[in-house]
Amino acid sequence: MTTAWSFSSERLRARPMAHGDEPAMRQVYGDPVSMRFVGDGTPITEAEIALWIERTRGNFLTRGYGMWALVERSSGATVGFMGIVHPGDPPADEPELKYAFLRSRWGEGLATEAGRACVEHARADLGLERLIATTDPEHVVSHRVLARLGFTRAPSRFDEDGETRVFELLLARD
Repeated sequence: MTTAWSFSSERLRARPMAHGDEPAMRQVYGDPVSMRFVGDGTPITEAEIALWIERTRGNFLTRGYGMWALVERSSGATVGFMGIVHPGDPPADEPELKYAFLRSRWGEGLATEAGRACVEHARADLGLERLIATTDPEHVVSHRVLARLGFTRAPSRFDEDGETRVFELLLARD
């Protein structure tokens, strides 16, 4: 079986997230330290993993994009996930960049590297004109990654859980 790689960078290749990614998802999204800035900070459950994979499969069928597993070229190991999603129920209108990596791989520049490739894929191959990204106000590392990708601050959002920082990137068209 051949894998359809959606985009790639020097060290990583991205393929649509699928059944079989559950162990890597548990490692990334089940780590309470990694999840402290995600949603309510609660690690993902088995039921949420199954639902996420099914929704991702549906997103690729209807939109042509969703969450990708990031596979290291040198080892073949899944080291993280990145995607363009429409979170919420009902889904939000705006395409949003999301990413998370194994904590053991933090600090290696993988988010910036994969983010550049994903943003270029969104612009050149998917025809998207704008992306947003949302973060916890205290997640300064993610703020720096987004700045390196060219995102700028947009007005924050506020709800019962407090502030969510919003960043935006206008994708130049050729």
